[in-house]
Amino acid sequence: MMVSIIIPTYNRSALLQRAVASALTACPQDGEVIVIDDRSDTAETALRDITDPRLRITTNTGDKGAAGARNHGIAHACGEIVMFLDDDDVMVADYPARVIAAARESVADWGFARRAEIAWIGQALETARPIQTPDIATGMVPDNVPILTRLPAFSQGFWIRREVFDDLGPIFADQTLDEDSDYCLRLYGHGHRAWFESEPGCIYSQNYTVRENTAPQLTRGAAKRIESECHLRTFQRNQKYFGTRSPERWALIRRCLRFAAYHDVSETPPELLAGLKPLDWRVCAWLFWQMKRRGKNIHQRRVARKLARS
Repeated sequence: MMVSIIIPTYNRSALLQRAVASALTACPQDGEVIVIDDRSDTAETALRDITDPRLRITTNTGDKGAAGARNHGIAHACGEIVMFLDDDDVMVADYPARVIAAARESVADWGFARRAEIAWIGQALETARPIQTPDIATGMVPDNVPILTRLPAFSQGFWIRREVFDDLGPIFADQTLDEDSDYCLRLYGHGHRAWFESEPGCIYSQNYTVRENTAPQLTRGAAKRIESECHLRTFQRNQKYFGTRSPERWALIRRCLRFAAYHDVSETPPELLAGLKPLDWRVCAWLFWQMKRRGKNIHQRRVARKLARS
């Protein structure tokens, strides 16, 4: 069972070298590592000394951004299993082997893993701290797990069978952020079962600061208003997969409103509330939004008083 590891990148040469080295170490001999340069023209130079025939480098000619780069990479992939790795992360050496075993021994169509975390780029990988959530055992993800708990980021060792990706269609490129939540909800909505690995699959870098210079991110346009709009689109596109009064739908509503309240985004909540049905849910959602806004304001005043006294 051939594996393709997809690494989208944008102007992060040093981090990319580390990510590619970890992917080649982890990748089976019959697998491939595909680096997609999102039109920054730095990948070829950064990786020119690597002669491993499993490595391929291509430039994204489709939609710019993380979603478009991943779609471009999958279009060039030959593997039956496609795995994602961010250019600032490190793949755990035995993770592809665990994914292949899960794909062979289960009916899972896709999967993800627990992450381990380092606090800064230069931190020794051996000291990475496993993140304890989600609290799920290795195996098929149970349907009764709350939806937000089983909604992974692509950086959580995300993998998918190629035939499932081809059937479901590409990642929506208009999602400059939250494209992973949107895509995973589509997977659940179409009945595709997920596999979870309780041991870490990737080591995640908590921030992007390297010697006081901020490394460019592939995901651009990270203004909170834009992120809130992406959360809203995720809800609007995927609420149809869940019952009108289901806990999954309510969790996605709360997710949108909580983010908007916390980051003082005033545009997206009225748009969500305007079309929300049934009426009692619209009322409850409005009250939830107001409660979160008030809670944030109270917290800010408490912090301000503490700072004034110090």
